[in-house]
Amino acid sequence: MKSLSRRLLLAAVVTALPVLPFSAQAQNYPDKPVKLVVGFAAGGPTDILARIFATAFGKALGTSVIVDNKGGGGGAIGAQAVARSDPDGYTLMFAGDGQLALLPQMMTKAGYETKRDFVPIGSVAGQSNVLIANKASGITDLPSLLAQAKANPGRISFGSAGNGTPTHLVAALFENATGVKLLHVPYRGAGPAMADLLGGQTNLMFVGTPVALQQASRPQMAVIAITGNKRSPSLPQVPTFAEAGIRGMGDETAVWWAVVAPAQVPQAIQAKLVQAMKTAMADPELRAAIAAQGADVLDKDGATVANWIARDHARWASLIKSKKIITE
Repeated sequence: MKSLSRRLLLAAVVTALPVLPFSAQAQNYPDKPVKLVVGFAAGGPTDILARIFATAFGKALGTSVIVDNKGGGGGAIGAQAVARSDPDGYTLMFAGDGQLALLPQMMTKAGYETKRDFVPIGSVAGQSNVLIANKASGITDLPSLLAQAKANPGRISFGSAGNGTPTHLVAALFENATGVKLLHVPYRGAGPAMADLLGGQTNLMFVGTPVALQQASRPQMAVIAITGNKRSPSLPQVPTFAEAGIRGMGDETAVWWAVVAPAQVPQAIQAKLVQAMKTAMADPELRAAIAAQGADVLDKDGATVANWIARDHARWASLIKSKKIITE
């Protein structure tokens, strides 16, 4: 009887041993820098907002938060890296709706499943999409764009951050709404796509409000129109598509960004991340910096982000199917 009791006690101790390191790890977290992965090249809207957020988030966490750009695959490369990383809270992802809600249903081999591989920590920002053009193309407003596109089907080009990214899908939505056919030129991120637009290699691009604000003062660039149901306070001179009689380009086309962690991150570490995020998002300097970029502050919890992912997955499914937007 005593032997059995000793064996049961020993089994209980052995079973409990693996739990101890995780408990200590959570208690000491964070004791080194945290990596915030961005699935796009530097210079795009996701990168810009991630760097703004990282400063306040690091202050709230009590450690450095380092932005790590892993571009490629329309954001899939970065998402794959985070999904496969150790779930210790030291590798997170600053991701947009494209990576979380759209890309997995468009790629035959995305390499990750959002619901299975990630846990949302909270949202950061949202914004409308803005259509801009290089004036060298002869496009300065919606009428000139539509005239050229209808006269030259498939000749007017638009760059995107990658196949299946929101910058691609909003352009596809614009094609559906107007009946025009454009030429899609995908890049490894919004930064390289913008560089070619500035150089005249492409004609158009849908960008976020922060990037549009940067480009509005360039003499070679024309800001054509903005999605949403009302004009942006940051770009009050820019008309909405609805004002031009183009339907289906309203608030449903808004994009958003959130922070996610690998799904198996311990609850204790998740709780610390959530609290640090609440603290960061309450920082007046961060909120002002987001607003200065022309974006809206979206400080919602992880459960809300999970609902957004499910909503947007369903919302864009018909467009993805009709346009046959499937990537490798």
